[in-house]
Amino acid sequence: MFRLKYLPHREPNEKIIFFLHRHWCVLAGIILAYLFLAFIPLIAYFFIRREFVDLLQNAIALIFLNLLVFTFYLFWWLMFYHSFLDYFLDIWIVTNRRIINIEQLGLFHRVVAENKLFRIQDVVAQQKGILSTFLNYGEVHIQTAGAEKVIIFEQIARPNYIAQEIIGLVEKHKRLMTKETG
Repeated sequence: MFRLKYLPHREPNEKIIFFLHRHWCVLAGIILAYLFLAFIPLIAYFFIRREFVDLLQNAIALIFLNLLVFTFYLFWWLMFYHSFLDYFLDIWIVTNRRIINIEQLGLFHRVVAENKLFRIQDVVAQQKGILSTFLNYGEVHIQTAGAEKVIIFEQIARPNYIAQEIIGLVEKHKRLMTKETG
C-alpha cells in the first residue's frame, strides 16, 4: 500500500493516523461499467451487419463507421481515465492535529482543504444499501466550525471505525489544548 512520506506544512509531533482512499469495490464498479460500455460498438456492429447489410458494402459508409468507432473509443479512454483519476486522487488524511481533504474535481481542478481537530463539532458515519453493509464501506460526515461546514469522506472502508477514531482524536486533542492553556 502507498504510504505518504511528505505531509504539507507538517506541524511538530504530527503523526498520520489514517491515509484514506475510496473502497476498492468503487473501482471495481467503475471498471465493470466501462467494460460494459466498451462492448457497445461490437453490439452495434452485429446489429448493423444483420439489419443494414448494404451499409457495410459501401466504402464511404465503412470509413465513416470506422471513424465513429475510433472516436467512441477515444472518448471512452478519456472518460475512463477521468473516472480512475477521480477515484485514485481523492484522498483524506487524518493526523493527530488536523484533517486534510484532497479532492480531484476534474482533470485540472483539485481542491485541498485543511481543518484543525479543535474545529470539529460532530462526526457521523453512514452506510446506505446492502452492498455497502456487506462490504463495510460508506461515508463519514464531519461537521466543522470553519468556512467549509461539512467534510465528507466518500465511500471509504470501515466508516464506523473511522468515525469513532476521529471522535477519540478530537477529544484527546481538546484535552491536550486545555492542559496547555492551563
